[in-house]
Amino acid sequence: MTTRYLWTLERDGQSTRSGLDTVEEIISIIVAEDVPGAMPADWLVSFMRIDADQDGSAAHESPLGWTLRLQQMAA
Repeated sequence: MTTRYLWTLERDGQSTRSGLDTVEEIISIIVAEDVPGAMPADWLVSFMRIDADQDGSAAHESPLGWTLRLQQMAA
């Protein structure tokens, strides 16, 4: 079974984006959105997965005006 994550990308002055995707798809979206000041997208998602709470959720709030939230939905 494929693990998918419910994700939300909030940015100051822009519409919120969200979806239900695999890690690879989320990485592609972060790259395409050109989020300011983000570490490489694959690192960001990997660190968030490592730091996830017991319920599989994680959030990264940037001082540059954006927030990415992940919630593991299926394994």
